[in-house]
Amino acid sequence: MPRERSGSFFKREKKLESGKKQITWWARVTYVDPVTGKRRDRQRRAESRAHAKELMQELVSEYDQTGGRSLEHERKTFAELAAHYKKHYLKTAEYVEGRKVTGLRSLPTVEVHLGVLMPHFGQRRLRAITHGDLRDFRAGRLKTPTRGDRARHERELKIDPKAELRSTRTIASVNRELALLRRMLNIAQREGWILRSPFSVGESLISLADERKRERILTRDEERSLLEACGARTMNYIRQGKQVTAKDSGARREHLRAIIICALDTGMRQGEMLKMRWRDVDFDNGIITVAAFNTKTMRERTLSMTARLSRELERLYRQSPKRPDDLVFGITDNVKHGFNTVRHAAGLDDLRFHDLRHTAATRLVGAHISLSEVGRVLGHTQANTTYRYVNANVETARRAAAALDAFNEEDKQHDGIEMVN
Repeated sequence: MPRERSGSFFKREKKLESGKKQITWWARVTYVDPVTGKRRDRQRRAESRAHAKELMQELVSEYDQTGGRSLEHERKTFAELAAHYKKHYLKTAEYVEGRKVTGLRSLPTVEVHLGVLMPHFGQRRLRAITHGDLRDFRAGRLKTPTRGDRARHERELKIDPKAELRSTRTIASVNRELALLRRMLNIAQREGWILRSPFSVGESLISLADERKRERILTRDEERSLLEACGARTMNYIRQGKQVTAKDSGARREHLRAIIICALDTGMRQGEMLKMRWRDVDFDNGIITVAAFNTKTMRERTLSMTARLSRELERLYRQSPKRPDDLVFGITDNVKHGFNTVRHAAGLDDLRFHDLRHTAATRLVGAHISLSEVGRVLGHTQANTTYRYVNANVETARRAAAALDAFNEEDKQHDGIEMVN
């Protein structure tokens, strides 16, 4: 019975037209394919006899680690890995008994990230991708302007022809792209296409600590300006029972006030609000049920409505066809266009929609609600996540300073009493 594998190194001689001999050294491993049972022969050219011996040892070691699987895929490219990922992983999420068993919930976002990776690594062999390549990719992406940067630059050029194009791409956005790349290379390692991921052979390239933490909290005056900007346009489309599409920006404006109030008074994520249906709203008890399928953590939770939120939703319900399965806000994708319009109108250019969730969390803490309870309201499963959402705004800082002033005054009085005695 033939041996499972054997390694060797040898030289080849080629006679040139000049009459001289060209000598090349090669490393070889022969083995039995674990799938087909056929005999395989893999060879790699070396620079010298010593290098050939070293390569032979590497080939034998690689076979022993992977059972020969990786040797069959040494020419695999990133494009082939991407095709494999699309076929087996890049699919709509599927659920069994309320739990996700396969697929991705954030499918469009991952598709965008994959579209960024392909031009950089598409034709590269997986084994040729080094830790240095990953580091260069990260550095290059941080210097690549966003679409917003280019749009801003075009506006600036009209005022100053010498205006420079600046990149404001964040570390967080590049980290999400690197996270997908790491995930894909880990899959390649599990499949035996590479021995180890280049992410594991150097310093960490994905640092959450380096991400800029947002501390944008909406003040009362800013909130009033934002809600006033929502009343600029209205459309009476809901009475016809139509669903809103990305082109119906006027209809979005109609519901934006209610959506903003809902975000500020419940801390719900945008996706949770837009997926909310009338059957999830209990006006009699003032309760909103966030269905498990609509949450990031796949856990159902119950929220109580404030008086103003209840009024806004009742207004929308009266205008609706009153079908339980209809979307509350009638919007099927996002409110990006409408929100950008009202925040610019309100003079709040630096405000993101997700900042409304941060604001809700900070207001709850300011109202002396415990962090554990705030976490349950926001739908967090870990306390560390809640900490990231709670920011000390100016009012909180002033209260802290006032408390310390009071403590210092007590200390002075105590010292004065001792001096009298």
